[in-house]
Amino acid sequence: MAFKFGYSTYALKMVDPFEAVKIISEAGYDALEICASEEWPSSPTIFSTDQQEQLVKLVQDLGFPSPIIFGNIDVCAPYYDRVAMYDLTKKKFEMAQRLHFDDSPILITTTPGHSAPPWNSGKNQIRDAFLNLADMAAVEDVVISIEAHAGTDFETPEKAVWMMEQTAHPNLKLDLDISHFVVEGSDMVHSVDLCAPYASMVHIKDGEKVDDQIKFCLPGAGSIDITGFFSALKSNGLEDMPVFAEVSVQQSREPDYKPRRVAEFCHEALDTAHEKLA
Repeated sequence: MAFKFGYSTYALKMVDPFEAVKIISEAGYDALEICASEEWPSSPTIFSTDQQEQLVKLVQDLGFPSPIIFGNIDVCAPYYDRVAMYDLTKKKFEMAQRLHFDDSPILITTTPGHSAPPWNSGKNQIRDAFLNLADMAAVEDVVISIEAHAGTDFETPEKAVWMMEQTAHPNLKLDLDISHFVVEGSDMVHSVDLCAPYASMVHIKDGEKVDDQIKFCLPGAGSIDITGFFSALKSNGLEDMPVFAEVSVQQSREPDYKPRRVAEFCHEALDTAHEKLA
């Protein structure tokens, strides 16, 4: 079974959402992720219901399945901000439902958020915050895909699996973003093997950690063996999940960033690696 490739409007902040979806289609991708983060033009705080309904028609016309939503939820928001966080999250859930039109799960990916406490002292607090969010997601028929993130205290496959085992909630899964584990020094195949039973989606970019600083780069521009990654996914029965190329804001905020060319570069990198898969 051939892998399918996806791309996110997270990489296209500077582009109108309708044009962004067309760029992703023209670059050859099979799957789509829509960024609902507050600073993006597709945030439900500024992207109206009418616009969302127009967008889903375009998504269907271009032959994409229902998009995944990049949620970027501050899951561990402090008490005095929690009501606002829940209100905003509900808007993101409603947007996800509005953009959904097939029988796939309604997926929203997020890290624990910038308010997450230190892992050693606060992992139970993070767990409880995700459980609260999962209960809210269950009411809305949404699945939260938790993404570990390099440069934070939630950065290893072991911690991601701990979260899955401790929550054991049907509306909590993992976003298997291999780059964050590899950049922090975890073995790629080991990371996939651990996280695969809990994965609901797959991301890849690349990068390295230099003097405790995370420096991301495009998939295909770093040291991750993408063919080996595909092989590990296949060995764990995940070849039916699209592999989403992700672009860090470290790249997209650069003045010479060319969004269409980057989308094409990432697709070519995935395609070339896929052709080498035995």
